[in-house]
Amino acid sequence: MSLWTTLPDVFDRACLYHRDRIALVAGDRQLTYRELNEWANRVAHGLADLGIQQGDPVGLLMPNCLEFIPTQYGIWKAGCVLVQMPARAAPADVRYFLAESGATTLIYHAAFDAAIAEIRPELGELRTVRLGADEPGEAIGYERAFGEQRSADPDVEIAPDDPAYIGFTSGTTGTPKGVLQSHRSWSHYAITAGLEIGDTRPAEVFAHIAPLTHFTQSFVVPTFIRGGTNVIVTKPDIEELMATIQRHAVTACAVVPTLLYLMLDHPGRADYDLSSLHTMVYAGSPISPERLRQALEVFGPIFVQTYAGSEPGYTTCLRKEEHRVDSPEWVQRLSSAGRPMMHVDVCVQDENDQILGVGEIGEICARQEGQMIGYVDTSRNSEAMRDGWVHSGDIGYVDDDGYVFIVDRKKDMIVTGGFNVFPRQIEDVLLQHRGVAHCAVIGIPDDKWGEAVTAFVVRREGADVTADELIGMVKEHKGGVWAPKTLRFVEELPLNPAGKVDKRSLRAPYWAGRGRQIG
Repeated sequence: MSLWTTLPDVFDRACLYHRDRIALVAGDRQLTYRELNEWANRVAHGLADLGIQQGDPVGLLMPNCLEFIPTQYGIWKAGCVLVQMPARAAPADVRYFLAESGATTLIYHAAFDAAIAEIRPELGELRTVRLGADEPGEAIGYERAFGEQRSADPDVEIAPDDPAYIGFTSGTTGTPKGVLQSHRSWSHYAITAGLEIGDTRPAEVFAHIAPLTHFTQSFVVPTFIRGGTNVIVTKPDIEELMATIQRHAVTACAVVPTLLYLMLDHPGRADYDLSSLHTMVYAGSPISPERLRQALEVFGPIFVQTYAGSEPGYTTCLRKEEHRVDSPEWVQRLSSAGRPMMHVDVCVQDENDQILGVGEIGEICARQEGQMIGYVDTSRNSEAMRDGWVHSGDIGYVDDDGYVFIVDRKKDMIVTGGFNVFPRQIEDVLLQHRGVAHCAVIGIPDDKWGEAVTAFVVRREGADVTADELIGMVKEHKGGVWAPKTLRFVEELPLNPAGKVDKRSLRAPYWAGRGRQIG
């Protein structure tokens, strides 16, 4: 069997080739590749001894910690389906994820004791394994389940098209949907992340501060393939990230834009040696061209943008050499999501699923090996999968040179006074002001306009920018229809478990009790 067809194949290859190198670091703990492989094998054998069958969905609920990766690969080595639940999920979400996936077992960290206790009466016959130092109560202790198991490879036959992974959409536009991946598709997804996006090099030192339950996880495998070290930042703190980069001479990391903003604006940034960084991947939401200019000034040409989704997989990439500010043409491209990646077809389609031409605005669609097999609830497949294309839910266009420009989320569009307004374009204007650190734009109910454009702005420390100034700036750049009717200054913006601005939360108070809520 090819070494590149299942996740255990890829993992075992890395552990064989690099057995004595450091594979994982978390705080003051570390594992060699040999130790990592043996740990994963013990988890696989432990699952079998608990009566868990090959093909069973097994939930994993852990924060960033050393145990995360060996447990994840142990689930795969047992031939089970990993049900990956966001570490920031609310108890009700955890209950929903377990029920939606049909999980037979949950492995969870003691950090989630309160959440599990809240929903325990509703978990029925679900097996639970708890990672923690004290007595696990109703759960089986992690060490008791896995600590004394055999460290040899389990004898489990896994086929490339066997189901491997269930993740969940971020829920920014509705109830999260379970997304199913096979070993083949998830391997393709992860390897592509390293070969084309991450510029992964031999002996890479890749730091993970974003939750491993999200996109940073896809860079674990590429780092392993090249014999590198995955450094897990266990404390979600920007100072901890900068200290980690300095301490371990970190060469690469992946962040959501919010984290990059915090790093750019941190008053103590210059106190840390961040010169080892040669790659910073950003994804999850767009960065305005003005903020990207600032980042290039501070860090240099180390940035790579990715555009991806749970359903379509990695789709486009704006590479390091394309992050340029030396001409208006290149500055314009900073607003794009880059060009389609190798082995990915991209097009823009209208509301009748007809492919549009260059420059025409419609829904961005993609097809590739790394796309989802389908939703767990197969009745929903036609919402996103039609004629071989996965529909992203994003509105955009492709220019003459193949660069993909995202206008906005399809469901974020505001209809005001009969005009279609895209919040992202307003946010890009607002972020051009040096006094704006972060912002979000939504539509709220209005008797006159239908929806009124409303902006929420986080000011940079010490900035004295006014609402009238920012509203006038948008009016000058985009016109009166696009100018916010109301602009509110806030201390922070709500974030969902994926680290994206939670616009549903912002909208909720304004749309409560109405027949519909935008998005």
